[in-house]
Amino acid sequence: MKLSFETIQPTDFDQVDQLVADAFAPVPQSQGQEVGFLHQLRTTFDYQPTFEMVAKPSIDQVVGHGILTPVTVRGTQHTTTILALAPLAVKPTWQGNGVGSQLLSELEVRARLAGYPAVSVVGDPNYYGQRGYVMAEEFSIHNPRLVPMGNHLIKPLNAGALAHVGGMLEYPAPFAKI
Repeated sequence: MKLSFETIQPTDFDQVDQLVADAFAPVPQSQGQEVGFLHQLRTTFDYQPTFEMVAKPSIDQVVGHGILTPVTVRGTQHTTTILALAPLAVKPTWQGNGVGSQLLSELEVRARLAGYPAVSVVGDPNYYGQRGYVMAEEFSIHNPRLVPMGNHLIKPLNAGALAHVGGMLEYPAPFAKI
């Protein structure tokens, strides 16, 4: 089935809330805070609607959602702004059909076109590794949160984009609550 990938609209919010809740319900690490987290991200100063996308098989049905948020990599002599992916969710009945991968690719294209050097994610290294993500430590980028070894991943969006960028990630306030 053909999907369209679009910037989220306010009319999509209720479906996205349900989709995110349903997608994260079976995840053992989830504490059910993803929907509230998403609402908080939309209120931050750096929120950019073009970095919040939905996947739709029809004009009135949302089956996938993803959002990128600017975060800072603070080194000893510099700061660099990259993007963090959280959350990425696919309606359970649509999982395993490539919706998440396609949505992620569309978000990465938008990030690249906007001039961001990389996307960071805390997630499954098997899933994201197949999509070009590597351990962030390979670029000396560290996460201040307690993240299982190997689950903090990053993808440079252009060759050499992370040369001399190393440092500690700084997240916007909503990330502290998840």
